[in-house]
Amino acid sequence: MVTTLDKFGRIIIPKRFREQLGINSKSTLNISEDGKRIVIELVQEKKPVVDRDGILVFTGSLEDKKSDLIKSDRNRRTHKLLTNKG
Repeated sequence: MVTTLDKFGRIIIPKRFREQLGINSKSTLNISEDGKRIVIELVQEKKPVVDRDGILVFTGSLEDKKSDLIKSDRNRRTHKLLTNKG
């Protein structure tokens, strides 16, 4: 398919390609060069929560404040479990 650049250097990715690849306005694309070719690739974002042997594991990153909240909540739950057993 042949296309042109607009005055700002932008190109249009045809709707057929966008639909086929699941590209939308929130998609992240990687642009690189290969000799005299321009390569545009869809960046597959890693899901922040994955299933590992039946346990949901958060694999993303947290800000310090959120991390402190999680530690505090974990300590509260651990304390509750320990005091209910004894």
